[in-house]
Amino acid sequence: MSMTDQAAVKDYIAKYQLEDELSAAVNLAIKQNSDDPFGVISAYLKTLSTAEDYDDEDDDVIEEEDEPMIPQTKPRGRREQVMAVAVEIPPDFKPPVYEKAPDVEEWLKQTIATNKLMKSLPPSDRHQLMQALKEVSFADGEKIIVQGDSGAKAVKFYILDQGTCDISVNGKGTVMKATKGIAFGELALLQNAPRAATVTAEGPVTAWELDIFSFKTILMGKAKADAAFQMGVLSEIDLLADLSTSDKQTLMTSMKEKEYKEKRVIICEGDEGNTFFLITGGEVKCTKVGTGAEVSRRLKKGDFFGELALQSSDKRAATVTATQDTTVLMIDRGAFERVLGTLAALNKMAAGQDRK
Repeated sequence: MSMTDQAAVKDYIAKYQLEDELSAAVNLAIKQNSDDPFGVISAYLKTLSTAEDYDDEDDDVIEEEDEPMIPQTKPRGRREQVMAVAVEIPPDFKPPVYEKAPDVEEWLKQTIATNKLMKSLPPSDRHQLMQALKEVSFADGEKIIVQGDSGAKAVKFYILDQGTCDISVNGKGTVMKATKGIAFGELALLQNAPRAATVTAEGPVTAWELDIFSFKTILMGKAKADAAFQMGVLSEIDLLADLSTSDKQTLMTSMKEKEYKEKRVIICEGDEGNTFFLITGGEVKCTKVGTGAEVSRRLKKGDFFGELALQSSDKRAATVTATQDTTVLMIDRGAFERVLGTLAALNKMAAGQDRK
């Protein structure tokens, strides 16, 4: 390998922080003492990918008859929604937040990110659900879930933390043993169907619990707030000024949410510009290569960058780096044109309508 090639490889590794991310994935597998470290590492790396996930969903922990497709409401970004029948959100509702140690939060975050029900949610939604999980304990022999139960007992979801649970169906003995990280009760958050299995604590058990009211109100309330915020920002972008409200709503549903850790480079000066970014949380700085000097104020929630990428593929004029953990909504020019067409055509159409 030539010196030039070596330098290019080093630049590539630095650009995407491959060493740091791989190290974080390996450390997570070690901390979990996982019997499937490659699965843990793979799941972690998938959370960093900007590519669409076409993988088949994993089998549920508890087999249920003809599991229904996840219902959808009006999406708040390019992903599937997991929402059942709507509930009325009290005007003064605030999402519950239960304090957790940082390492517990990280473990729950990764567990939720690979859960069949919740993995299609964006990171910010999963974060709020993680905060709403409440620690609960069960004694040896206590039944956490009873097959056939409905109503209040059948509307809670659990992630097992400490201990082991026996899962049985139709009184015919053990179907499987649940251990740390196993989740059960997902379908209870979607419908009021009776429980499909019995889950019994084998020895003292600690788990994290989420009730159906918190689940629905968190996602529904966040959806409403997100939509209002995004519409307000898009309405302030000159380049998109001629888009109709309907077009802006369509654009919102096509945007994908992504998290960037502190010090992670989001775009590099000189790269081809193909993606528009809207900051929904955190902060970024814009610098010039070689000097490190910041060329603008720090950008925060409600700010955006890369909007010209929706119109052309000009080279990026600066490097944008997260100065703290940052969440963005993004859409590339190709996706924009697939859902709305070119900006030139849209602006021409709007101009024609104005003349009528």
